[in-house]
Amino acid sequence: MYKLIAVISIFIRQFCISNPFEVLGDGLVVKIGEAPMALPPEILNWIAEPFMHTVTFAVVGLYYDRGSAPALGSFLYLLFYCVHTFLLWLMSLAGFSTWAVVVIVALYIACHMGLTKLRSVWI
Repeated sequence: MYKLIAVISIFIRQFCISNPFEVLGDGLVVKIGEAPMALPPEILNWIAEPFMHTVTFAVVGLYYDRGSAPALGSFLYLLFYCVHTFLLWLMSLAGFSTWAVVVIVALYIACHMGLTKLRSVWI
């Protein structure tokens, strides 16, 4: 079952989930010294991907004990990867303004705290 879910997860992440930075149009312009450098959405996605993997893997670890049910772990990884991509998309819609990033991150952390509290009550 794990292998099936892992393959489906890879397929969904590669072909079904869009680049969350596409809403930025031409991308972001970053100044390096005095020279502006344009970062198109594809490059931004490549830069963000290792961080997305690391954060998603860590968040899954909050809810999943390694080795206990590999299919569940793979499904949770896909679920949280989708959530994180959606959050990046929301931040992109706001142009990564400070207020948007702070509000989204604070709400996301509050959701995890609430889930952790509910989980401790149920178990």
